[in-house]
Amino acid sequence: MSEHQHLLEQLRLPSRFESLVAAIGPEVAQILVAPEDHVLDVFRECALHIKARGRGLFLPLYARSGTGKTTLVTSVGSWLPEEFGPTARLAGGDVSADRLRQIAEALSDDHGLPANEKRVLVINVDDRESDPPSDKELSQIKSFLRENGVGSRSLVVWPETSLTTATKMATDFEERAGKSPVSIPARVSGPPIESWQDTAVATLKLVNGLDSLEELGVDPRTYDPCTEKTLGDFLDRIGNDFVALLAKLLAETRKPLRVIIGMASESGKAGVLGELTGSSRYGFLDADKLLGATPNSVIGKWWSTRRGLLVQTIVRLDARIVHLSPSLTVPVVRRFGPEAASSVLEKLGINSRPPSDITNYFERADFGRLLLGTDSATAEIRGNPAHDARAAFELLAEDYGFGSGNDKKLNQALGDYLTQGKPDLGEVFIEKKLPYMPLIPDIAIDTEELVTGVELHWRSGDFLTTANRSEIAQYTLRKLKAYAIESGWASD
Repeated sequence: MSEHQHLLEQLRLPSRFESLVAAIGPEVAQILVAPEDHVLDVFRECALHIKARGRGLFLPLYARSGTGKTTLVTSVGSWLPEEFGPTARLAGGDVSADRLRQIAEALSDDHGLPANEKRVLVINVDDRESDPPSDKELSQIKSFLRENGVGSRSLVVWPETSLTTATKMATDFEERAGKSPVSIPARVSGPPIESWQDTAVATLKLVNGLDSLEELGVDPRTYDPCTEKTLGDFLDRIGNDFVALLAKLLAETRKPLRVIIGMASESGKAGVLGELTGSSRYGFLDADKLLGATPNSVIGKWWSTRRGLLVQTIVRLDARIVHLSPSLTVPVVRRFGPEAASSVLEKLGINSRPPSDITNYFERADFGRLLLGTDSATAEIRGNPAHDARAAFELLAEDYGFGSGNDKKLNQALGDYLTQGKPDLGEVFIEKKLPYMPLIPDIAIDTEELVTGVELHWRSGDFLTTANRSEIAQYTLRKLKAYAIESGWASD
């Protein structure tokens, strides 16, 4: 069983490029802001000289900490794709011609660059700030840059946060290799200050895979970038406030609470639910889509004047909506359901399955994957359920029905399975009041880390179609309102 961490404990706002890359990988390109022309001109000039002279260049690079040196050097090929190929990172340790050659050749191989590649390769000497190169290392760099092959078309960049150190580095190198054709050390600045707020908003969205997080209460657009010296400092300031907000929200909930709304019907796949949820976290509700699906309903109008609260409620509850297909519900009802429901299925020739078989269905289902913490951004790969399961659910709806309290007995059946068939999920409560708020979820699962409230909606037919989008949205918004009010986040 994978440990499921509440959403509030997963949210973050990295302020450094390395952390961003670790968090979102190649998608980091979506938040990059092109440097100002005078910065790119430095690299254009380097590329021109390297190509014209057939010799690599050494570029000591000075900028304040948090300016975005790593971002700049790593992404120069994105902004000047005609002049520069990919960037390689030379991490710490001694710098030698052999190491430089190996990393440049590996860069060519990894990116499948042709032997006649004309673009400049960039090598970023990382983790050596305030640790300038020795005489021997400078000589090794000089030797590498004059080699035929990868050395003669490489730009070795040495970022530094001390102008004094960068200047001495440049002077010492020129004493060994002669006057550089470009002015060194290069002095660069970060992205334009007017782009910082949008960068912070985009970072929040991409890193966490969620829209509208700024409506939780920390909105980067309300921060004045002029109060900070660098983009990194600006992101740090917002990030500190963001962490403080998350800590406050977690503390207010006593124990983190999440909500899963389960739609049980004949439908074999999520259908219209995808029109009410985001794309990065499976089943995670989207405030804009919910309100857009039912703008004129009473509950839609109630939430439309509290849009920020709706975003907060969804995030604080890590609120998801998923379908429960007949492939799971039918065997659960057949084995654990009330006699009246079980006998309907028995008449159709549906045999009672052992708990181990039901667990196999459960672990493959979206509902099961959410409870087990093995959910992903995509729905389970499943088409229509087996014909006998779908027919059985149809007969269950017709002969047993879901009104007059019958749905509560089916909730009990699923709760009994979760108690008896999956004892590793935590303590299961069925139709019982939560210990710290006057809410009675259909099913609650209590662990040391969090409480999960499961709200089930049993409907006949292929319910998860576009025709029922408004009804599903209204049901969901009513549940969210109840949780928000009982949690003390809103008043009716």
